Amino acid sequence: MSLKPQHLALLPLLACGLVACSAGEDATSPAPDAAATETPIPVEPDGGIGDGAGPPEGLPASDDGSEAEEPSAFAKTFPVAIRGKWRETDGAAVTKAHCDGYQQENMGKVLTVREDGYSYFETGGRFISVSEREPGSIRALFDTTYADEPTRDELEFSVDPVVKTLTVRNFDTGERSTTTYRRCPG
Repeated sequence: MSLKPQHLALLPLLACGLVACSAGEDATSPAPDAAATETPIPVEPDGGIGDGAGPPEGLPASDDGSEAEEPSAFAKTFPVAIRGKWRETDGAAVTKAHCDGYQQENMGKVLTVREDGYSYFETGGRFISVSEREPGSIRALFDTTYADEPTRDELEFSVDPVVKTLTVRNFDTGERSTTTYRRCPG
């Protein structure tokens, strides 16, 4: 291939373009900041393949095409309205003395509800799954294992803001029950 004289005149300009020359700069000038002049390359937000991150949104999570997604409405936490200390009652108001779960007459009657579980003195439960959830109620399956005896309970907790009670319904076959609680004073 032979170059014509008009092409030879373009060689210095091409060479200058390859080393990022511009008016007033020579080949020894530093190149402009690459981040300011180039379009960024998209990077996986999870850090890459193999780090345990799930598939990108909209793609199936398993080979069978099902999508493993738990809606935020079914988060494994108690709604704020339910959290706190409650005392089993037949409708009467409760006092601070009624809410001392370490007193013999109160044991098993004082319910403490945290974000991730509930407890009665030495027993209680932690979320396994949630089937219904609203701001004032939740129905869920709880791991109630105690002293190496694996057990589960399906319970529904619901607050009545008018009468200020918490109703807990147990749906397990052998233990079907409904218990009403009043919020313990501050």
